[in-house]
Parts: sequence; structure tokens; C-alpha cells
Amino acid sequence: MKPRIILSRCFSQPVRYNGGIVNDEFINKLKNYVDFIDFCPEVEIGLGVPRKRIIIIEEDNFKKLFQPETSQELTEIMIEYSQKTINSIKDIDGFVLKAKSPSCGVGSTKLYKNGAVVGKTYGFFADEIKKTFPYLPLEDEGRLRDEGIRKHFLIRIFAFAELRELLKNAEPKNLVQFHSRYKYLLMTYSQKSLKELGQLVSDGKMPFEEKIYMYKNKFYESFLRKPSTKRHVNTLMHLMGYVSKKISHKEKEHLINLIDAYSKDKIQLKVIVELVKSLAYRFDNEYILIQKYLEPYPEDLDV
Repeated sequence: MKPRIILSRCFSQPVRYNGGIVNDEFINKLKNYVDFIDFCPEVEIGLGVPRKRIIIIEEDNFKKLFQPETSQELTEIMIEYSQKTINSIKDIDGFVLKAKSPSCGVGSTKLYKNGAVVGKTYGFFADEIKKTFPYLPLEDEGRLRDEGIRKHFLIRIFAFAELRELLKNAEPKNLVQFHSRYKYLLMTYSQKSLKELGQLVSDGKMPFEEKIYMYKNKFYESFLRKPSTKRHVNTLMHLMGYVSKKISHKEKEHLINLIDAYSKDKIQLKVIVELVKSLAYRFDNEYILIQKYLEPYPEDLDV
């Protein structure tokens, strides 16, 4: 199931203010693994390509979109376009927008006051997305250069795509199987959410439509915060429990030492995940092998 994302058009077409196109290595690779819909708010409100620079200014405690060379204020038309466009979006798993853009920047756009830069803010289009889809991942290519943010983003869009597919033909059996596959990924993100979602799945009295609605909202909410190293260590120890009685004392000691090394940032998480996966193959443990924790998104997207 491919995630469906909104992508700034300048990653695929020459619509930047200077007539250019943004060539980003990760975004180029990502496009092969997602279905995307592209937008360029600045072009779609009538600004040309190329176009005069636009900036965000703070005036009387309000943000305004302003084009200095023409003295034209574009705030109202941009807000109207953004709200109308975003309200029309359905079945989306996340957003990747252009960094620093006055329409699309994700907390990276320069904010001006009295002609000077006083801070950074969200572009107008990005701001409306944040308000309308608070549980969906919203990033720009600048933020995605951070490995932790990038992995968190990928985990979320692929998990949400699979949830979206589940919701198309939701049945009690399918929900149980889905929850089983995501058990240890959910544990890593939020043990509290895992418990609450498990209780929902096992509730035999709740009408299924109500159950699936509540499950969907709680599932989205579960992935809001990037998990800590400590949470990953806890999950790895749980997974190790499935094979610990079948491996030798030296193998167990070696695995524990590797987990400890990961907790001290001496080795990458992937090293231990691959070892756990190998042990699951060795002992034919299907329950471990179906866990999304082991491969939450295509391996080729690890850059």
C-alpha cells in the first residue's frame, strides 16, 4: 500500500520564484514509493513564474503576506486558497513542503517586522495544514535531512497508509491482525496507547463501527511524538524474550551487550533489528517476523 502525500510542486516542476526546480536526493527517491498530489499555492493564486519575491511580515500581532516590490498584500487571497484547497483533501497520509517558502515553510520561513528578520514561522499553506490535519506528518525537505525526523516521518506515512487500507474493508478479524502486526511499533511509541488500543480491539460489546472510529483516532494520536532510545531498548528486550530460551548463554549475553551499546549511541538500531530478525528466521517465529517494528517502511528509503 503506497502512502498518499501532498508534495510541493517545485520538487517535480520548475515553478519556483526564479523558475527553478528543487532537486532533493531523498524526495526524488521518496517519489518512487508514494502516490503524490502536488500544489504550488503561489502559482495557483495567480503569481507567475518567475515572480517577484514575497515575504511574511508581522504587523499589529498579525502575519501578513506581502510582495515588497509591488507593495501588494496577498494575505486574504492566500488564506482563502489554502483553506479551500486543504478542505478538499481526502485520504492523505502526510505532507512534504518546500522549506523556507512563505507559503509552504514548516516553521522555517523568515518573519519580518519593520524591515528586519525577527524570527521564523510557518508559511500560510503549511499553517492551514497544521490546523486541519494535526495528527498527520507535516515536514519540509530541510527538516527531513535530520535522520530522526526522516525516520519518524516515514514510519508514520506507511503506518497511516496501511490503516487507511484497513478502513476500506474493516472487519473484526482484519483489525485484530492489523493490531498484532503493529503491537511492538505501538509499544515503542506509547505503551499507554498500545494498552488502550488493545482494550478497544478486545471489547466484545462495543459496536464495530464505533470501535474502528475510536481505533483510527487513537492510532493517529499514538504516533505524534518521536520515541526515545529508552523506548526502543524496552521493545528490543521484549522481542528478545521470544528467543532468549532458545539461544545459548553467550548468544544472549552478546545480544544484551549490543542493546546496551545501542542505548549508549555506539551502534545503530538497525544492527540489533537485523540480528533479532535473523533469530526469528532461525527459530521460525512468525509472530516476530510479522512485526512492523522490524521494517516499518521500505529499506531503500534509509539514506
